[in-house]
Amino acid sequence: MGGFKNKDLATMAGKMSSREGVPNKASSQVREAFKQLVQSNLPQMQSDLDSLEAKDRLKFMLDLAKFILPTLQAVSIDDLRENEAEGFNVLTINLTCVF
Repeated sequence: MGGFKNKDLATMAGKMSSREGVPNKASSQVREAFKQLVQSNLPQMQSDLDSLEAKDRLKFMLDLAKFILPTLQAVSIDDLRENEAEGFNVLTINLTCVF
């Protein structure tokens, strides 16, 4: 293969297969099909959720959220103090659940 190494071929293939800013058509179609599937089953899904115990319902929603919401990066207190030292203001939000 004339002077190319495997790494070079992989890099070239990656650049050709996924272009930054260009949505993947197959992924978009799968997302749309799944969205329609969920929308058409919302009443049944709600019924199923209602039949679960509170702890199981919460676990299901948290598990589902992983696929919908962006994952946040964990931040340590030291990271926060470092950011404050660099001029960033740190905002702390406390969330509570009441069952």
